[in-house]
Amino acid sequence: MTGSIMNIVETFVQEPEYWITSLDGVKEYLEKHVKKGAVSVAGHSAGGREILVYAYGEKEDLPQTVSFSSAFAAKKPELYTRAPERKKLSLFIYGAIHGAEVEGTAGLLNLINLLEHGTDLRGRKNDALLKLAEQYRIVIVPLSQPDGRARFRRNSLAGQSLDVFQYYAHGVWKDGTPCKYPYHKEVMPLPVNEFEQLGAYFNDNGVNCQHDDFFGNIQPETQTLINLVHEERPDCILSCHSCEADPGMSTPAATLTDNGLRMVQQIAASVMANQIKANLRPYHRVNLQQGRAFILQDILYMASGGLPLLYEFPHGCVNIPFTHDEIIDLGLILFEEIMKFGVETGFKNRF
Repeated sequence: MTGSIMNIVETFVQEPEYWITSLDGVKEYLEKHVKKGAVSVAGHSAGGREILVYAYGEKEDLPQTVSFSSAFAAKKPELYTRAPERKKLSLFIYGAIHGAEVEGTAGLLNLINLLEHGTDLRGRKNDALLKLAEQYRIVIVPLSQPDGRARFRRNSLAGQSLDVFQYYAHGVWKDGTPCKYPYHKEVMPLPVNEFEQLGAYFNDNGVNCQHDDFFGNIQPETQTLINLVHEERPDCILSCHSCEADPGMSTPAATLTDNGLRMVQQIAASVMANQIKANLRPYHRVNLQQGRAFILQDILYMASGGLPLLYEFPHGCVNIPFTHDEIIDLGLILFEEIMKFGVETGFKNRF
């Protein structure tokens, strides 16, 4: 795009057919190609857009007889999670809570195709991942914040400059200056009418749902995710983010116990080792320090008891290039290692 106040220039990059990230593309795929799983509308965004959810595997409707808080206080969290009674593990994954961070969405559509048809969207088999998936109920929200996704007019940031990233991700004020950290976290909601381009970080109300007003004027996207995890009570919750830096597991939730923190570190180490083995250049960070900020992962953990994970995919901008193919591989390794860890441990003792 040329002629904007920032005079940014977008590089033409043709996304491959296996890269599905647009609102229309995701909806069309889910409507036409899902046979084994189930697709439903879980809620609507601030702008009235559908939030679609895909579910694979039978839901085990076990009664809730106690709150998570009460069961935790009794030192018997399993009374809430009902994990000992379940036949399968449960994994909840959501992507694009920041609307330009679509790399996880692309990986999730490839995972769904693998579950539905035995190959990813590139036509590649992954029998090991499929075998693991059969031991799970898997619930996926590919685009959890569709307002921002609608505002992000590209399908990928691979090969783009950091100015293009800034324009779409965080936005630009009408005077041409970029909206940057820390200001976009100092005011919420942002004054949406003062933007030339409101960043895809934010829904149509100007709210970054990662830092929502969780106990006040909560946004519909956030409430939809809370409702889903509270109903599912998953063993693990994965949030797929993206950044302009190297890929890797991000800061653990502030509310995790020491046991939960160790689990996050173990999963991060396994994911990193296998991505290095595949020459996928993750950042070398395992000894993750617990976060101080109180974010959406904390809320979803407290709403469900599911181990909260946050993974940063790479955008593949010019400063740290990644191909679309490599980004899909990063995602499939991530999903496989999380599932493998769960099968080996049951995500037990995370409390």
